[in-house]
Amino acid sequence: MATYVQTTPPAASTKKPRMTRHRLFELLAGDLRILPVLIALLAIWFIFASLSPVFVSSRNITNLFMQSVVTGIIALAIIPVLIVGEIDLSIAAISGLCGTLTAQLTLQLGWPPMLAVAAAILVGVTIGLIQGVWITRSGAPSFLVTFGGSLALGGAQMALLPKAGNVNLLGSGLEFIAGEYLPASIGFLFAIVAALSFGLLRHQTFREKQKLGTAASLSRQVVAPAVTVGALCAVAVAILNQYRGVPLAALIFFVLLAIFAYVTTQTKFGLYMFAIGGSVESARRAAIPVLRIKTAAFMIAGGLSAIAGIVAASRLIGVSVGLGGGTLLLEGIAAAVIGGTSLFGGRGTVWAALLGALVIGSISNGMDLLGMSTEIKMAVTGGILVLATTIDAVISRGSLLSK
Repeated sequence: MATYVQTTPPAASTKKPRMTRHRLFELLAGDLRILPVLIALLAIWFIFASLSPVFVSSRNITNLFMQSVVTGIIALAIIPVLIVGEIDLSIAAISGLCGTLTAQLTLQLGWPPMLAVAAAILVGVTIGLIQGVWITRSGAPSFLVTFGGSLALGGAQMALLPKAGNVNLLGSGLEFIAGEYLPASIGFLFAIVAALSFGLLRHQTFREKQKLGTAASLSRQVVAPAVTVGALCAVAVAILNQYRGVPLAALIFFVLLAIFAYVTTQTKFGLYMFAIGGSVESARRAAIPVLRIKTAAFMIAGGLSAIAGIVAASRLIGVSVGLGGGTLLLEGIAAAVIGGTSLFGGRGTVWAALLGALVIGSISNGMDLLGMSTEIKMAVTGGILVLATTIDAVISRGSLLSK
């Protein structure tokens, strides 16, 4: 006769799982991707504040925000394209062309400023559409197509400019975009709305995790982040109010961030973008319209690039052949990658545009205060891009090996 021995299952271990190297890579590729960026930003601020106390003055903080807005919008433009696993090297050229077009429509043809702005944004979207269709239908590398497009757009921009090579926007009505500041009370109201909006987005993600049966904490994943964002916004507004208030251009940037944060995290379109960037073949098998989503990503990039060019023209109170040129493309890509958007597709967040732009803007602003030359600034920016790309590659490879 068989004898059955009843055994008692071993008690569940109460020890927390060890933090392995693979687990660390997974966290850095996901929930903790923002942490190194924040540490780097705080370190940059500490260094420059030590070298030049003017760096943390309310006036310079306002200038820093204004310097970072154009780079931030350019970074925001490249993020959807990077998420779907493509690249767009024409975003800076689109910004220069559309900024110049806005100026000429207003000054030469007498269009109302807002109508000229709308027309320029439409042109940017159309350029993105043409390039997106060309790339997706022909199979040509986006790197080469958009690089060629940037050269053609640069020529079109030069054709729009007069022989003098520049146009003065003083008195055109366009200068208010970068020259307007919000009253103190409106600035604090904006901080409250920003915190509430961020909290709602986090709460939506929290509810989705609950529906899927994934471990979720309301206090840790919703309340604490929303309170933190609200406190940071309130501090920023208080500092800016000591000078002239929150710049209208900064408000435009944050509204764009909020819109695309919702689109990328709460809509099927955003889900499809990440799915395509993760694996194009798997996305096709899941009946995701890959070609249309990629084309839409290029259209978004074109429209946002146009807005960046308009803001830049307003800030400079003029347009010239230099609008959209220089290191703008490099800084935009660097800001996106530094903020956590992967060059390999499938991973990124719109908040990367804000963090990356602040890092790039802080370094540029600090070196300006210290009187460093342009060549040093370009070398440092290039080095930062190489470092950020290397870190991104290491994190991506480590997270893949851990699976």
